Amino acid sequence: MKKVLLIGADGMLGGELKERLEKQYEVIGTTIETLDICNREAVLNKVKEVAPYFIINCAAYTNVDGCEVNYELANRVNGQALANIAEAAKVLDSTLIHISTDYVFDGNLDVQKAYTEDMEACPVSAYGKTKYLGEQNAAKAEKYYILRTAWLYGLGGKNFVKTMLRISTNESVSVVDDQHGSPTCTTTLCEIIEAIMEKEPEYGIYHSTNEGFTTWCGFTRKIYELAGIQTPVIALTSKEYKEAHPESSDRPTNSKLSKEKLHSVGIYPKKWEEALQEYLKEELKA
Repeated sequence: MKKVLLIGADGMLGGELKERLEKQYEVIGTTIETLDICNREAVLNKVKEVAPYFIINCAAYTNVDGCEVNYELANRVNGQALANIAEAAKVLDSTLIHISTDYVFDGNLDVQKAYTEDMEACPVSAYGKTKYLGEQNAAKAEKYYILRTAWLYGLGGKNFVKTMLRISTNESVSVVDDQHGSPTCTTTLCEIIEAIMEKEPEYGIYHSTNEGFTTWCGFTRKIYELAGIQTPVIALTSKEYKEAHPESSDRPTNSKLSKEKLHSVGIYPKKWEEALQEYLKEELKA
């Protein structure tokens, strides 16, 4: 049974992934309390102790607005720490799987198009810049998969779907309708990770989201439709949202990631609507 060192095993993605992987791998999970990924020696010692076949990094500082005011911390966790993990992976000849983001792009691509893996990264936000440094450092492992995802939600943590369900008691809900992307369920991302681990395709970057595209407003309307909620959803422009929330950082207009490279290695994620429906069945059970 292959060993897996799962960093960030208590997060929204890491928690679900750990539960799934334990069925066929020996999984050793770490949390912020048990491993400081910013400590080079601690990371190297842990990887030497475990001697994993795969190292999966799900740890990140994902608060986009928080990254703007806590840039140094975000840069250590999202960027510099990956140099430690990659070095340890290389020493132990482990394969690194690192979770990244659409924010490595500026989001200004024509919304009729989707970003491909070979397009030049051009992050504009603090979060995007720190995650792009993480990608550059992760690639130093040489045996690596960088999986860029977007609009992630799941059962084990705070997310957009839960927020929309919570505020559905309002008279109406206003949501941005000019930002485009793929809502992605942690279950789908777990399935992609498992397929990568099984197939071990060519090393490199793979865009890893659910199939299909929508806007945040379209996403909200689909959430309410599937949940049987009648609350009206009012479309906002990004400019209108920014005027109402001046403290928020700018979000990409285009977060659409092409899945053609995943398809080329025989991995076909579910459509976002189907994944959302399956998620809501679990989320609304209680």
